[in-house]
Amino acid sequence: PRLPREAVASSKPIMEKRRRARINESLGGAGGGDTGDDTPRPCMGSRHSKLEKADILEMTVKHLRNLQRAQMTAALSADPTVLGKYRAGFNECMNEVTRFLSTCEGVNTDVRTRLLSHLSACLGQIVAMNYPPPPPPPPSGQPAHLAQQPLHVQ
Repeated sequence: PRLPREAVASSKPIMEKRRRARINESLGGAGGGDTGDDTPRPCMGSRHSKLEKADILEMTVKHLRNLQRAQMTAALSADPTVLGKYRAGFNECMNEVTRFLSTCEGVNTDVRTRLLSHLSACLGQIVAMNYPPPPPPPPSGQPAHLAQQPLHVQ
């Protein structure tokens, strides 16, 4: 059964509002949490279950976050000091931006304050990053392949 034109027309603003909310949620990150649900949600009332732009964007953001997390984990396992180096590099870059903005004429004070505030918040998040530490080295005298096997108690 087809819906009357008035019903379809009145549901468009609601659908658009939901779509925009999902896009903003994907881009905003809501704290960067990942629900783990990558199933696209078809548009309510749609006869066709196709991926919408909002679905594609949402899945892309989740994929990129997972990829970034995997790359960071791999880098940390290869070199445990990489996170400290990243923090130091970000801090150095932030200090350089601060120096540049203090000497740059014509930059709106509000824009300058907001930018430095944003960079400072980002630095706070980087400092708070807590990736699992690498496994401890095996006790001396014990072969490495035996030290990494879990113990099973019966």
